[in-house]
Amino acid sequence: MEFRNREGNEAYAFSLPRRNRAPGTSAFVRAKDEASKIEYCLRSILPVFDEIHVIDNGSRDDTAEIVRRLRESATDGSRIRLHSYPFRVARFGPEHDETPADSLHSLVYFTNWALSRCTRRYACKWDADMVLARERRDAVTDLLSGLGRGWPAAWSLAGQTVYRTSEGSFLAPRGEVNREVRIAPCGYAARFHKREHWEQLIRPRWLRTHHFAPVCFHELKFLYEEEFDHWSTTEFPSPRKRREWATFQRLRGGEAGDADMGAVHRLPATLLDEQVDAAGRRESGGARSGRSPRSRHPGDERPADERLADRRPAHRRTLSRWMPRFLGIGATRAGTSWVAAQLSSHPQIRMDRKEIHFFDRKLGAPAPSGSVRDRIDRLRYLARFVRARGGGRGDARGGGRSGGRIRGEITPAYAILEPEVIRRVADWMPDARLIFMMRDPIERAWSQARNGFPRWRGKPLESVSREELISYFDSDPVRRRSDYPTCLRAWLAHFPREHFFFGFLDEIRERPEDLMRDLLGFLEAEVVVGDTAALRKPVNAAAPVPMPDWVRDHLEREYAFDADEVSELIGRQVPWSR
Repeated sequence: MEFRNREGNEAYAFSLPRRNRAPGTSAFVRAKDEASKIEYCLRSILPVFDEIHVIDNGSRDDTAEIVRRLRESATDGSRIRLHSYPFRVARFGPEHDETPADSLHSLVYFTNWALSRCTRRYACKWDADMVLARERRDAVTDLLSGLGRGWPAAWSLAGQTVYRTSEGSFLAPRGEVNREVRIAPCGYAARFHKREHWEQLIRPRWLRTHHFAPVCFHELKFLYEEEFDHWSTTEFPSPRKRREWATFQRLRGGEAGDADMGAVHRLPATLLDEQVDAAGRRESGGARSGRSPRSRHPGDERPADERLADRRPAHRRTLSRWMPRFLGIGATRAGTSWVAAQLSSHPQIRMDRKEIHFFDRKLGAPAPSGSVRDRIDRLRYLARFVRARGGGRGDARGGGRSGGRIRGEITPAYAILEPEVIRRVADWMPDARLIFMMRDPIERAWSQARNGFPRWRGKPLESVSREELISYFDSDPVRRRSDYPTCLRAWLAHFPREHFFFGFLDEIRERPEDLMRDLLGFLEAEVVVGDTAALRKPVNAAAPVPMPDWVRDHLEREYAFDADEVSELIGRQVPWSR
């Protein structure tokens, strides 16, 4: 596919092939005035990618010279290609919105031009302020070496924002973990298009998306540099950028107290040098092999956890291997029945009936981890999956799989479990993937009332008095189920954010196929999506009773939960944000 610019500059016209056939993965790095970071960035990824294309966008510092010097001096420096894109590119925000997508000054045109430099089967968009974490380098290498086999797929990567102070120390605020699809087959089908405020990778519907679970890179921000000058506004449209801007300003102003920011982890002052040293040792060991000596399926990136498991007692290792791979933890009346219906019909997924309520109703009294009582509770829980749908002979090596099927359960009441119970869940299933569905909290509460009074209280909603209805909405169980920030903080205290899948009822209504593809990719299941008619069929929908104005007024006053807080916790904008 040919791309021509409206300025008529033929030297910078380009094309994207239908697909590249050369095996391996290319990385492209857009860089402008990144002299303080570019060497750390490139040295960290040099042992991992088959080729690295650095596109210098008119840097006024030594960025290009540092790249040239590294290309000549590094053991694998021949993998680096340096290109020049000399045109001023519109910054994110209003400038980007006002620039035509086919202009040389468009971020979309620039990014697709950078993508066209790549020659391998897969391409990775890697930013110049990103440094691959040393402890994840082998896992990422295994991931990339397996991309050429099987059905094509895209992969999302997660990174932790790390701030460097003027004294040279590094700070990592808890919760600033961001995930983005960065790896995709290289060709016209997966390219960038214009979105309001920034560019976005578009992917065909047949291309499933997997999630590389652990945080694998550090996203650097230096407090003594202007880290947001690539934006044309400080009225940032995304919660992520607003959070980063607020954190940056607090840290720069010396207000880095735990009370203001939550937990702030101090990292070693030698953090970046350690990443470079590790990469250098890897380079000196020779060229990267096709696979590491220990072969793993792409996505099975948990060597540290597996080594830890090997040190556990034998009975605990056995029980852990049989534990469910995923839990649906909420929220009530937010599409969980629909999700359960779709997953339970999947050939690779093994589930008991929805809402077995083990951890909120059937779990015994707290017991020390590894005690006899604790093991009995685990066996009682695992017994629920013996008779689960999709049964078959087990495979203890499957990490939560049985007979090739992925075990899991969905009980939305788990959203409001007490912290000590969540701690036990994390102790039993530290690698569990958690599904949390949401909807407008006011609509959620009304749907719970429409379903709860006829089903559980034996009376039609129309016969319920105003006082009884207000008492119902104000009751602790109903109110807590709409308080997503409190629910999320309780679970995030025990599980990293990359273990969560966040979905919305709005997505079930508007694009159920895309939601299921993303969810199945998150669970590492084969993407088998039903026909559109079946996906759009409601499951366990409440009776369609309109919400009275006085109910909405009451709930808007009493359920004034902060939508922006939820957006910041999950890393994406919620649909009901006002």
